[in-house]
Amino acid sequence: MAIEHDIPKIPTPLRVLFEFESTGWFETSQEERKESILPKLSEILAGWEQYGARMVGTIDRDIFTAGAAGSKGWHACLLYDVPTWEAVAAMTNSFRATGLDRYFRLEAIVGRPFFLLEKAES
Repeated sequence: MAIEHDIPKIPTPLRVLFEFESTGWFETSQEERKESILPKLSEILAGWEQYGARMVGTIDRDIFTAGAAGSKGWHACLLYDVPTWEAVAAMTNSFRATGLDRYFRLEAIVGRPFFLLEKAES
């Protein structure tokens, strides 16, 4: 039996999954990580609130993995509700603008809550 689907509605806010991968991080010293990179990363992530973004949840794969991300292409995922497309672009750009893209790759995937488990706010 087929389920009939209308054209998916783009939710407000947008549901955004950011895939986060460590790249140049592995070529840095412990000192550089502790004194420069991690404080800057913490500041950028905390600053995402200025775009109206609300964190829904995160997942870090480090329980059973170590080193390069491998075929998955990410080390952690950050799930946010974000009010606008411009805010998603600003959040992604924050890595580029601060030079964090030298150490990490960030990619945004935009979708919506899964209709069988959550209702999208519209």
